[in-house]
Amino acid sequence: MTTKGTEELVNHGLKEQKKKQLLKKIRMTVLLGMITGMISVGLLQFYQAHFDSMVMQTYFAEVSFALVLLQVSIVFVLYSWVTALIGNKWIGSMLVLILSWVAGIANQQKDLFRGEPLYPNDLLMIKELPFLVKIIDKKILISVLVLIVLLLGTGLLFGYSRFKKLKTQNTSSELKKSKKSLYLTRALVFIASSLLIGYIANFNQPKNVVQAAFNRSAVWVGWSQQQNYLDNGFVAGFLFNLDSPGMEQPSNYSKESINEIVAKYKKRAAETNLTRDQTLEDINIIYVMNETFTDPSKINGMTQSRDPIPKTHELLKQNRSGEVLSQGYGGGTANIEFEALTGFSMEPMLPSITTPYTQLTKQIHQMPSLVSYLKDSGHQTTAIHPYDTYMYKRTDVYREMGFKTFLYDATMNHTATKDQNTFISDDSAYQEVMDRLNHTKEKDFIHLVTMQNHAPYPGKYPETDFVAGGTDYSVEAIENYYQDLAYSDDALEMLIDQLAEYPEKTIVFFWGDHLPGFYSDEIYQQNNDLTMHQTPLLIYTNFSEEDTDLGVISPIYFANHLLEMTNVPLSPYYALLSELEAVLPAFEKSMYVETSDSEMKMNREELAPETLELLNDYDAVMYDVLTGENYSSALEFFNPL
Repeated sequence: MTTKGTEELVNHGLKEQKKKQLLKKIRMTVLLGMITGMISVGLLQFYQAHFDSMVMQTYFAEVSFALVLLQVSIVFVLYSWVTALIGNKWIGSMLVLILSWVAGIANQQKDLFRGEPLYPNDLLMIKELPFLVKIIDKKILISVLVLIVLLLGTGLLFGYSRFKKLKTQNTSSELKKSKKSLYLTRALVFIASSLLIGYIANFNQPKNVVQAAFNRSAVWVGWSQQQNYLDNGFVAGFLFNLDSPGMEQPSNYSKESINEIVAKYKKRAAETNLTRDQTLEDINIIYVMNETFTDPSKINGMTQSRDPIPKTHELLKQNRSGEVLSQGYGGGTANIEFEALTGFSMEPMLPSITTPYTQLTKQIHQMPSLVSYLKDSGHQTTAIHPYDTYMYKRTDVYREMGFKTFLYDATMNHTATKDQNTFISDDSAYQEVMDRLNHTKEKDFIHLVTMQNHAPYPGKYPETDFVAGGTDYSVEAIENYYQDLAYSDDALEMLIDQLAEYPEKTIVFFWGDHLPGFYSDEIYQQNNDLTMHQTPLLIYTNFSEEDTDLGVISPIYFANHLLEMTNVPLSPYYALLSELEAVLPAFEKSMYVETSDSEMKMNREELAPETLELLNDYDAVMYDVLTGENYSSALEFFNPL
């Protein structure tokens, strides 16, 4: 054999050897990615199951292999993207595992305190990291930080040692060729995985192939995202809750059907308005949604050494009052606020819509709202939230709703707190309300969302004389919460006393947004879903006396009560809400309270035909505004007659 032939043979052998090495690297990278995906899926499910090995065994025994493989594949795409970006499969794997671990802890903690899993839109709360850190158990937080440092350090050291080893195995020219090839491969993988991630992010859009693949194996649980994550897996549940249209198209939706609905309720509004001849132009309206304000005496299994809210109880007896059916438990403030301001319930929305303020921000401006209604009647519209502006995109939302002024912690004049509580007190918030009333020449609509009673509770009040019993949760925390309520009780009395002497007509809607999330499963089981979703509602006026018991109502009906109390004409939209309240005064997903039956229903199929007919009209209008063609607005459905 000639020298040239020998060289060609050697070169061919080297090329084959390099090809084998490359294939081996690819196989190792893919194998590591799949292992990373499997560990991540298992880790996330472990936290979703709250460390219950039996629940884990049941999940992997009953769920289809295809569904698990799909979730592993989603994590693999993320691993590919991170590895291509970093340039080291070991570090990429380590980062994905850390991310999965942190997501698992966040999910478990949220589920523990809120009774719901981690949603995609919760990632926006990263801006509130200092606030979130206060809520998380300190032992867990320290453990997370220590483990992250150890894992990252180990990954970086291992990656660096691998890089040095590879560098010594190549000549200078070989290293340059290897680098070029590596960079090209990384660029291609990065572009491909980026495109895939972008496509996966549109999971809930029509004809999405990834969603279609999941639909073959997953059994989606729309009524409970906690159960949805548990049954189908964290990754599947997380994808299910990505951005989506606000509602599914109702079967009765069309331009013709909207025309019919508008005509029907224009007629009903006109009939009602024959006996209504007043306006709101000379009346101030104040909405006070008080953070975690509840009546602990309503909770079976809990005891208090004394009533934390005796003054509120007296006010409830003397005025129009009742209970609010809250959409949330342990949280969800913005959702209750959304319902109260727009009259749009979250019940007809897709299960993937968990926070309209953050997921439907672009549609807010075309939704009906009491804000725009009162703005058109000449009211100065002011929102007050004694905290920062980042949570729930309130700055954008309030602007789109039509609030002229938004006062928050940095722009408020009164920012005093109570004892060791770091949140601005109700006293201060109510002083801000009174300042605003005195500042404006026009009549006001003031919407206040307080913060004093927000978790965490331990350490707020070192000297409280409340004694709590009936739960395995921190007694100190519950006693501090009762002290929160007592301070709120005093502050509310102060506000009402001031308004009683105020020369201008004023109406106050005061209600709690939701219950605290610290009640144990045992306490929850001693009650029922309805009890654990009810908060006090007080409607006070300084120019009339009425002690009507409203029972339990949804916040979507507040505006109707305002117009009814003041004898102000209805719009067709409020005529629809008025008729709906007459048969279905309170409803949320899996909770329906009909006038004709005191027993709570669990789903729509159990409701009376009359109720369903009204709900169908309501659905069509909501869909028209949120996702449809907005025919109803063009037909002046939301305008007063």
